Amino acid sequence: MNQEFIQWFATLGIGGVLAGFMFMFYRKDIKQFTELWKVHTELLIILVKEDVAANTKLITMLESWERNNLRKGDIQQFIESQIMKKPDGI
Repeated sequence: MNQEFIQWFATLGIGGVLAGFMFMFYRKDIKQFTELWKVHTELLIILVKEDVAANTKLITMLESWERNNLRKGDIQQFIESQIMKKPDGI
């Protein structure tokens, strides 16, 4: 700090000095809150990305399971239709 600033600051009186200190602490709190907010935001973004990846994997597994069950059902239906076509004498 230079001499002019200190003289100007001293002319503000006790109210100005208190306001200056309040402003300094307010700025410090805001900076800390902003940093904390950035960290929380990054963590939430990571969480959402992991959740999307897990959901995508789950959807893929369910689609595969449904596809396999449809194939099993088609095969079973084909076998039953072939059995029904056979004559009774064989």
